[in-house]
This record gives sequence, C-alpha cells and structure tokens, in this order.
Amino acid sequence: MKKSLLFLILFLSCLGVRAQADDDTLISLHKENWAGVEEIPIWSNFAEGTDATLEMVDEGLAITNPHVQAQIWQPTLTVIGNCLTLEEGHDYIVRLTVKVPSDGAYQVRFGNWDYTDVCQIHVKASNDFQIIDVEYPEYKGNAAGDAHVLLGCGWIEGTTILREIEVLEKPTGSSIKAVKSVKAEDAVYNLTGQKVSNSYKGIVIQNGKKVVMK
Repeated sequence: MKKSLLFLILFLSCLGVRAQADDDTLISLHKENWAGVEEIPIWSNFAEGTDATLEMVDEGLAITNPHVQAQIWQPTLTVIGNCLTLEEGHDYIVRLTVKVPSDGAYQVRFGNWDYTDVCQIHVKASNDFQIIDVEYPEYKGNAAGDAHVLLGCGWIEGTTILREIEVLEKPTGSSIKAVKSVKAEDAVYNLTGQKVSNSYKGIVIQNGKKVVMK
C-alpha cells in the first residue's frame, strides 16, 4: 500500500515516444516471457472495487478488464520489478508483444520510485500479437538497480494478452526513427482513451487527472 501510494505521488507527465528501432543497434537488458510460469511473480495493484483479473494462460499473461476504467493507472501491474539498473542520460526502449482486445490506450511507466517516465500509447484491436516499441530518451533517474516497468491498461476493455516484454538500451549514435511524440501536458483524452480537441465538452483526462471542460 505504501509503495502504491508513493508511486501515485511520483506520477509524472513526460515526453513519450513511440519508435521503430534497428534491432542490430540495441542492447537487450532484460526479457520476460513467462514461459512455463504457473504463478504470477509480479506485483499487481488493482483499484478497490474493480473486477479486473490477472492470470497466466498458454499464450502469456492475461489482464482482463470487463469494462473501461475511469483511471488509466488501474489496474497497474509490474511486469519487470526491481531488477533493472539504468543510467541517467541514456536512451531506453520498452518493447511489448501484446494481443489487444479493443481500441484504447495503455500507459507504460518506466523507472524507479524516485523517478518514473510515463508514456501513453494508443492502440487498435487485433486478433494477432503486435509489437509496440516505446522509447524513453535521456532517462533522468539514478542507477539504484531497482527500476521497473509498469503497464497501466485501465482504458482497454476485454483481455489483453502480454506475451513478452523486453527492455533495450540504445547505444550512442544508433538510429531510431520516431513515429509518434506526445507531450502529456498537451494532450487531452476522453474517458474511453480517445484524444479530443480543446473544444471538447465534458470530463477528460489531462496530466493523468480528471478535468471538466466547459
């Protein structure tokens, strides 16, 4: 509970970049695919009163939301916990291999309890697994060795299957072609995760908080 509260307090808006990278230029720091795992060796934080579930299936880690939650960080789960040592100023990529049940948005949080970089990714439903690369440039946390990846999927309805997650480091001078760059403080989304304009009327999410636009 203490860690959960601390994490929410440390929730920061940041520059999130979706990217495509040349695998030959990347260094793999950690990979997890839960192959042969019967128990879920991760910390999960589901909002009180929600009926979301988490379980292992043949294809990977299944995260089920029967309906879209109002808060994107619920449920939140640590898919790689307290095992990464990151260097300040370095560029990193979180690679997700997922099957997406519905159109919506994920939040990928990367860092440690002192510093967390947050990227919001809008996705389309697919019957097949898709690879999503999320770049975190110029990491600002320290090298305490307790960094983690958190996946927030409160705006995805149905069952997400997470088959694999990998953390990669981009060496200096390697080539990454950014295909999407979003400043969280400039983006406004409705409660279904769709980006809306400033003329939108109603409850929206901005900077991770509910705001009423009139």
